[in-house]
Formats: sequence, C-alpha cells, structure tokens
Amino acid sequence: MESTLGGKMKKRDQNYILKLFPAIKKIKDPELTRKVILLWYKAWKRSNFPRIEQAHQFEPARKRLVYTNVDHTNQVCRLCEELGTVLAEVLNLPVNMDILLAGAVLHDVDKLIIFDAKTGGFTETGRRFTHAAMGAAMALAEGFPEEVAHIIGAHSPRFSAIPPSSVEALLLRHLDHVTAASVYLARGLDMDKVLAASLARIS
Repeated sequence: MESTLGGKMKKRDQNYILKLFPAIKKIKDPELTRKVILLWYKAWKRSNFPRIEQAHQFEPARKRLVYTNVDHTNQVCRLCEELGTVLAEVLNLPVNMDILLAGAVLHDVDKLIIFDAKTGGFTETGRRFTHAAMGAAMALAEGFPEEVAHIIGAHSPRFSAIPPSSVEALLLRHLDHVTAASVYLARGLDMDKVLAASLARIS
C-alpha cells in the first residue's frame, strides 16, 4: 500500500486519515480516494500540527469555542452526501457524488498549511495565499480533476475569489457555511463577527 500511496506514507498513516474522515471510504473511484488521502497526509506533514485533529475549524478563533476542523469537515461531508442524494433522486439533478465528497473532505485541508499551531495566526504561506485559493492550488498540484479543485476554491463566501460554477460547488459552499454558522450560533456566537475580529487580531 505504501507504494500506491506515494512518498513515505505508511499503512498506519493511511488508516489514521481514513478513521478521521469516514466519507473517504464512500468515494468509489480508487484513484480519487488515493489522492484525497495523500493530500491530507502531505498537508499534515508540511504543517506544525502534531495531529490533524488538533487543528481548529478556524485557528484564530480557538479561544472563542471548541470546534475542530475534523469535526467540521465530517459534518459538512454528511450534509453534502445527504442533500446531494436528495437533489439527484428527488429533483433529478446530475450530482457527481465522488467529486462532491472529494471536495467536501478536502475543502479545509489548507488550514493545516495557512495556520500556525503554536501561535494560532497565519504561517508565511497563510500570509501569501488566501484560504480556499490555497486549497485549490494544492489539489491541482496533486493532479486532482479541475472540478474538485474548483469546489475547494469556490467554497468560501469570505475567502473565495470566484463563485461556484457547478451544482457540487454550490452545495458545498452553502452547506459549509450553514454548518459552521449553526455551530457558532448554537453557542451564542455570530460566526462572521468572530471571524472578522479574529482576523483583525492577527493581521
């Protein structure tokens, strides 16, 4: 398995990532699955986070609430799978579930790269490249289909420079936002205000 995953990734690392993100196993294309696992692995090893699950959903807001990037990603994946199925079956819309799930699993992978685990602020990479754009670039560099890179690059109302141009990208953009905003709201917080204030402190 090590040779098929590339680099020095070991079986235990593969299993670790698969355990963190169960939606990966629902991607039917084995090559796409391989690339999703490998991109998370490479992002982790490039970062200064000891474990992937230690990264916050938005690192600068760590002190405001407990909410990991892994939990957020899994919530978004679940909603994308559910609503994607509804749109395909009930509305008869063409939804590529492999593309949607790959984008959902990876939409925040770049947060390991753009945020510093020690300071909670931006890394040098994070100062040079914005969230979403960085994730899309990482996906393209790993040889992902442009459809997946677009989903990642267009998913954020705050950070994306381009709007969604596919059903899959539109789903991810809205479900990502409503998921995170709902978690903040349930804890008495306005997500947009928390993010804005957090960014102001580290800019």
